[in-house]
Amino acid sequence: MTKSPFPTLDKVLGFLINLSFILMIAVVLLQVIARYLLPWAPNWTEELARFCFIYLVSMGAALAVKDNGYVSVNFLLDRLSPKYKSLLENIIMVCIIGLMFTQFVVSLPLMEIVSIQKSPSMNLNMAFMYGAMAIMGLSVAFYSTLKLIQKNR
Repeated sequence: MTKSPFPTLDKVLGFLINLSFILMIAVVLLQVIARYLLPWAPNWTEELARFCFIYLVSMGAALAVKDNGYVSVNFLLDRLSPKYKSLLENIIMVCIIGLMFTQFVVSLPLMEIVSIQKSPSMNLNMAFMYGAMAIMGLSVAFYSTLKLIQKNR
């Protein structure tokens, strides 16, 4: 694990990830138990489990960047000299930052467009769901920028 200059942000994201995971497991368990033990199963559980999963992945992506938690194929990188390897790693990181920042920027008007819709079972504003895109884009871009700065010090 990389030491972060923002440990409070790391803890908040970690807490929200754990909360989302626990809620998702609890809701799926409720759905399974209800299917076998009750005459009816609540229809909102599948939707809430999906929402939890989407937010779990969106927030977890940032911490995966921070902790080098992604799988990488180093076939090309291992064949390069240290100088070119570092250069290529920097280029890759800049591309990730650009992609994630673009995702963040594009997700904002999308959230406004879908804000008139409600989710079918839980009647939640769909802008909340599309907000996961904004969270992922901004947080991954943020942690990737920190990683790029730390690497090039």
